[in-house]
Amino acid sequence: MKQSFLALAALALLISPAPDHAVTPQTHRAARSAKPAADSPGIKNIFWQPNQLKQGSVALFTVEFELAPVRVTATLIGKTLSFFKTENPKVWYSLAGADLETQPGSYDLHVTATLPGGHIARSTKAIDIAAANFLTGSIDVPEDFVEPDAAGLKQIASDEIAKAHAYAHLLSQPQWTGNFKTPVAAKATETFGESRILNEEKSSTHRGTDFPVNEGARVEASNAGTVVLAKDLFYEGGCVIIDHGQKFFTIYMHLSKIDVAAGDRVEKGAHIGLSGKTGRVTGPHLHMGVRWNGAYLDPVQLLALTLPPIRANEHDKAPAPHTARRARRR
Repeated sequence: MKQSFLALAALALLISPAPDHAVTPQTHRAARSAKPAADSPGIKNIFWQPNQLKQGSVALFTVEFELAPVRVTATLIGKTLSFFKTENPKVWYSLAGADLETQPGSYDLHVTATLPGGHIARSTKAIDIAAANFLTGSIDVPEDFVEPDAAGLKQIASDEIAKAHAYAHLLSQPQWTGNFKTPVAAKATETFGESRILNEEKSSTHRGTDFPVNEGARVEASNAGTVVLAKDLFYEGGCVIIDHGQKFFTIYMHLSKIDVAAGDRVEKGAHIGLSGKTGRVTGPHLHMGVRWNGAYLDPVQLLALTLPPIRANEHDKAPAPHTARRARRR
């Protein structure tokens, strides 16, 4: 069964530069006394879902306050979390996570809030990141995708610039609302974090999840956001990247047709293209990726989260703002 799946699975790799130093529990834990520091006045509670986090986990962090704060931020594993509020101004949220390459261990979540009158409230909570059970396997792809020629290398370099520009896009507030939905009519495979050997030569890490669908299947936006990239890339094939706000992106790869353009605002469930077998693949399917603040997270866990509705981002009575302005065919 494993070999059968690998024969149909794609290699979908979004290349990210190696960090300047290893992310370890030791380098990102604050010096703590034997007893945890008490919360500052004003902070009632801090919690997250899921309760147990592991490498690649997506998590919704919630902070409850005694008084409605003006601004809330936090740091975790060397990254900054931006919080937002919904109808209750005393409850703030942040959609974030732990990169799949995070070393298992205990890390400190440092929360800082600006309260009315300029008072600063702070709290620190320890979060355990467990080891994930990532799979291993091998896969055969066209040799040009293992050892690209000069033209391929030129396109790869251009693609990296385009992706860096897309991920530099910044929306200060979330555009999503409620749960993220499955982008195609298929069940996701447990391939996130899988280590793969390409043509018995090179290894790679699968930074997303594959959905086994035939070519031409409708692909929908998993949640509302702004399209920041919609073009053909060397490895990813037809690729769409959606910015959902506060450095949270979803990526859709190997599309045979792209029906959105960079700058389009799309709602949850909006048609963005058709599945295919473009780029470095072994068969038709959809690859979905999730990236937050430079970290790659597990799409399966994102789809399993129960997330709060954001009324300001819901448009039940208004027509969808996106129409397929540029439909491209191959």
